[in-house]
Amino acid sequence: MSRILVIDDEAALGENIQRMLRSRGDAVSVCVDPAKGLAECLANPPDLVLLDVRMPGMSGEEIFARLHEVHPGLPIVFLTAFGSVESAVLAMRNGAFDYLQKPFKREDLLLVVKRALSRAHLEHQVEELKGRLEALGEADAAQTRSPAMLDQMERCRRAAITDATVMILGESGTGKEVTARFIHNQSRRKDGPFVPVECSAMPGSLIESELFGYERGAFTGAERTKKGLIESADGGTLFLDEIGDLGVELQTRLFRFVEERALRRLGGLATVRVDCRILCATNQDLPAKIKAGTFREELFYRLSVITVKLPALRERPEDIPPLARFFLERFSRHYGKSLSGSPQFYEALLRERWPGNVRQLKNVMERLTALHSGGVLGPIDLAEDFPPAEVASNLSALPWKDAREQYLASFELSYAQAVLARCGGNLSAAAREAGVDRKTFYVLLKREKEQPTGEPIPRMEPETGE
Repeated sequence: MSRILVIDDEAALGENIQRMLRSRGDAVSVCVDPAKGLAECLANPPDLVLLDVRMPGMSGEEIFARLHEVHPGLPIVFLTAFGSVESAVLAMRNGAFDYLQKPFKREDLLLVVKRALSRAHLEHQVEELKGRLEALGEADAAQTRSPAMLDQMERCRRAAITDATVMILGESGTGKEVTARFIHNQSRRKDGPFVPVECSAMPGSLIESELFGYERGAFTGAERTKKGLIESADGGTLFLDEIGDLGVELQTRLFRFVEERALRRLGGLATVRVDCRILCATNQDLPAKIKAGTFREELFYRLSVITVKLPALRERPEDIPPLARFFLERFSRHYGKSLSGSPQFYEALLRERWPGNVRQLKNVMERLTALHSGGVLGPIDLAEDFPPAEVASNLSALPWKDAREQYLASFELSYAQAVLARCGGNLSAAAREAGVDRKTFYVLLKREKEQPTGEPIPRMEPETGE
């Protein structure tokens, strides 16, 4: 049963529409106050709105503009008198579904309602299909405008058509597993299993039996033979996440498997051959671990035939707004809500450092969607995640002069990065928008040297007369 809301100041017309649609079995409600109708739609959007063009206090065009901004997928049909047809046609160009000219026949009303609801249902199915792609990791991987990230994704596409092992490097939360799933889904093994193994989540005594499996009686409690995770990946992809946490002894066994693509279960004598692609990931400095003797050099070279390095989110600020919109749309579908962000909201996102990278951004967007009633998000909605008091608290251990200088340096850097991101990385355009010359703007960006972590600074080029 569909929910239809009629917003028209003529109560008699609303009641007549209710009678005409009774045969469809839809839940039809009528609101004669345009302001109340708008508020009801914003708080609890129906499946279809039938909207009068001319009403006292607030016009249909005003209501449409507000609804289309907050709930762009909501189908709206205008109810128009002869003199306001032009307004309805203009609204259709801006996204309205259709219009009915008063007085209209029952058959015309039923037809336009059927078409509007059918299209809405189709669009809902399309969104569900998008959700399935997202679950496979395809959509997440495509959400980038960063040249550095695009280069890495192209590297992944080229690697996917081979069976070479791939080492995915990046900070926690940059999307290493998403990238691994992307490679798998682009490969000839996409119809096979994708088996992720979190190497840091299990103790060494357990992960060996989980990886390689065991025979009945191999140890106390082994009452039956069990295949390991490596065998489960036969015909597909084995993804070893946080490979740097694997113990040295287990690295020796893993190296033998990588070399021979064969293993023996714990307590077993038979050799089991496994045909799988190996992908791995880490946020650790493996060359440093090799020097320290905690990671085997031969295993490192065998696993890093192809290396993919994912940049931190702070190194690709141009991706923050589109990723935030992507996650807002995803979680709005999941929670049955409709949320959008104001320009000021996205500017506020650009000012943050995002130490947790894409995972942190995703979690913030989910929390906002889950707790917000709907509408347009603003900077104030981020206060819980990024309270201003945190900055002063973190600097409170420093002398006043040092704390003040560090705070100002951080502000100048964040400001310059946000403006630069908004200008697509164009240094001259960013300087013009900030109202300073290029050299001054470049000095603001050089504040990065005073921060513990930061973005690479664009090279200062001569003026080109942009």
